Amino acid sequence: MGFKLKSILILLLTISHAYPKNLLSQRQLENMEGSFNILSYNVGGLPEIISSSTPSKYTKLISPKLNDYDVVNVQENFGYNDDLNSKLTFPYKTDFTGNVPFGNGLMTFSRFPLCMSQNVKWKDTHGIIVDGADQMIPKGFSFSSIEIKPGYFIDIYNIHTDADCDEESLAARRSNMAQLAEYINNTSKGKAVIVFGDTNSRYTREGDNFYESLLKPCNLKDAWIQNVMDGVIPPKGDARMVDDLGQLGEVVDKIWFRSGKNIEINASTFKVLFTEFTDNEGHQLSDHYPITSRIDYKLLDNIKMSDTFGGGGGNGFSFLDKVGGRYPRSVTISTGERVDKVGFTYYEYGLVTAGGSGGNEDTYVFKEGEYLTSMTVCKDKKSLLGTYRISYISLTTNLKGEISGGKCKKDTMTFNAPEGYAIAGFIGYSADEIDRLGCIYQKL
Repeated sequence: MGFKLKSILILLLTISHAYPKNLLSQRQLENMEGSFNILSYNVGGLPEIISSSTPSKYTKLISPKLNDYDVVNVQENFGYNDDLNSKLTFPYKTDFTGNVPFGNGLMTFSRFPLCMSQNVKWKDTHGIIVDGADQMIPKGFSFSSIEIKPGYFIDIYNIHTDADCDEESLAARRSNMAQLAEYINNTSKGKAVIVFGDTNSRYTREGDNFYESLLKPCNLKDAWIQNVMDGVIPPKGDARMVDDLGQLGEVVDKIWFRSGKNIEINASTFKVLFTEFTDNEGHQLSDHYPITSRIDYKLLDNIKMSDTFGGGGGNGFSFLDKVGGRYPRSVTISTGERVDKVGFTYYEYGLVTAGGSGGNEDTYVFKEGEYLTSMTVCKDKKSLLGTYRISYISLTTNLKGEISGGKCKKDTMTFNAPEGYAIAGFIGYSADEIDRLGCIYQKL
């Protein structure tokens, strides 16, 4: 074989080995990073007799414009839901809760799967006819979890807090923020979070304290402060109206966000849409301006998660903030007619549990090199009119070890850890028993 021909063959072999490897790395990188855009819009959909907008005319015009975004939170969707949905192309959406006085007016539309949704009523509201009339409806917030890639979830909160500026309304709104903070710090512990909606709040208003009561304890950042205000929060009393200052003006609609333990997110833009949601004559389609942001994300492969299975009751919990260090020492369950409690004992934190105090407790201690690979759960109703709860659990290890308890009927779900991962934590909902359950997977 001639020297020239031999050199060409060596070069071709080098390229054939190197190019697929480089190409795969690029594809992996692209799969782990990305972006999507979000929109928050109070659509002014109160029945027209009490609306400050013209929803019978404008809601149909709003509908197709929402399709330009990946995740949309709307507020005040009451009397014109069919019009709002008439031109939408979203594959996923939360349930419509009804017209006044039954619904909360909140809906989320998404290009990503919505894996869990829950509506929560504010504990405190003020005003029946005046002062915002907040007590006319079950006002509150909604929670949804979107799966942006298999195993990666971001928690989405759609909020509409108590309106008006009288002392009773201000006190109710402060209560709303504290209630939301408590919910986030339980349900979304360790997870990436985006809160966007109509907050009825301003940094510049005396009596609003959402930074102290919500943003700071939940480690949330503000997209407007970050992208428009160069990180500087305007002082109290500094009236910054958008009619005078454009993007520098403060609206009551907000976008707040934080990264999670396995997803880094950043609201890289913020924009108040002054002209995009208008009719042919330039009239606004609601009494609020929409706001939007591009959310950039980076997925970390140290931890993945599953969807959850079970009923709709209980309070949210997450072990995510405890997962990621040394693999747990043991797993614990308490069972009887149903599953009362689940937990892991972590080397760094000790025993971490969710659920109640009933049932018979059992603990499985892992041997050297042993870890959980599979979880099977069943759900059943406690009573004929009750909600589903987890009635049975079985956990198996890579060494064929097993711990199980409860009673299983036909409604079952099996969670298998992805290759190279182990079950190292739980996520779900619980009260005195486990209402809903899913897995957190840790990379081996």
